[in-house]
Amino acid sequence: MNATTPSRWAWSGRAVNIFLAALLFATRLGAQTKPVDATPSEAHHHHDASHADPAITLRAERVGGDIVLDLGPMSLPANAGHDGVGQPPPLSVALPSEGWIRGLKIELVDAAGQPVPHDVIHHINVIVPGRRELFSPIMLRIGAAGQETGPLVLPRLLGYRVQTGDTVLVTAMLHNPTSTSYDGVRLRLHLPFVSSGAFIGAFSIVPFYLDVMPPAGTHSYELPAGHSEKYWEGKPAIAGRVLAVGGHLHRYGVALRLEDRTEGKVLWEAKPTKDSTGEVTSMPTAKFLWRLGIKIHPDHVYRLTAVYDNPTGASIPDGGMGALGGVIVPASSATWPRVVLDDPEYQKDVRITYRLDPQPATHVHGGGQRH
Repeated sequence: MNATTPSRWAWSGRAVNIFLAALLFATRLGAQTKPVDATPSEAHHHHDASHADPAITLRAERVGGDIVLDLGPMSLPANAGHDGVGQPPPLSVALPSEGWIRGLKIELVDAAGQPVPHDVIHHINVIVPGRRELFSPIMLRIGAAGQETGPLVLPRLLGYRVQTGDTVLVTAMLHNPTSTSYDGVRLRLHLPFVSSGAFIGAFSIVPFYLDVMPPAGTHSYELPAGHSEKYWEGKPAIAGRVLAVGGHLHRYGVALRLEDRTEGKVLWEAKPTKDSTGEVTSMPTAKFLWRLGIKIHPDHVYRLTAVYDNPTGASIPDGGMGALGGVIVPASSATWPRVVLDDPEYQKDVRITYRLDPQPATHVHGGGQRH
């Protein structure tokens, strides 16, 4: 392997901010409180597999400095909600090269090769079925996008390591709120790439995700009236150093807190910026570069807590959410564990991701709620 370790100057604040932008957008995908074509009760459920179009295929190829994941063809009738579109089924493909993925750029074209507006994107996810998350046994999420997502590219010396033949899974939901119909649409996900054969490789980082709800399943919950705290806790699979974190809350969110319960320490707490209606407009991020990251231990218990103050006097269906995205550098002695295919949480994640469970039930596992 030709990877080299960059100097400390390579860890610029801008670099981590760019990467966090991708991670935190992923946390927002399941948290849209006002989706364009879904009622609140269905906003956080996966699309029914019966609407999938079996003629749609996925292929992967090297194009210049990118790996391109090409999904299509798809027809998007004018003014169609997601139920009015033949949705692409969840599809997997093997990566053609070994190296480092450095970001995600989206291209949409019709049968004539003309650009299609990104307004038709409801959401897109890129998942690694053969690798698990840091804090849970579900499939690893490495990329996500919606209609607002612009190009997200890491600096040259940073990337997520992949091998030739690694499988990636692409799930997408489309709609067409415009007055123009589009036929033969192809969704092309450009993954900027550094080959393992490059003279200078890249420094390997891994995204991770935490949620106050159980790892597999819906990530919103009924928000009680008044003050409430919802949490989930668990142990990381390996040791490492967390370089940066950020999070997401819904309306009436007060704080998001990450704790090391074993040591009794608060590692990070963020309070959102809100507008006059209580809507969260932004969440602060934190970078721990000056201390070379926050060390985490596989024998420690970590808790993520979402704090809310709902002044309406009534509970709000799907009103609560608390999610954290971060970047970790695994310890040099650590080996990322293999997925356990018969693990119940992994199996549940597979069923939901592949849309075999159209409406996953909300349940509590390893977490709790305080009023």
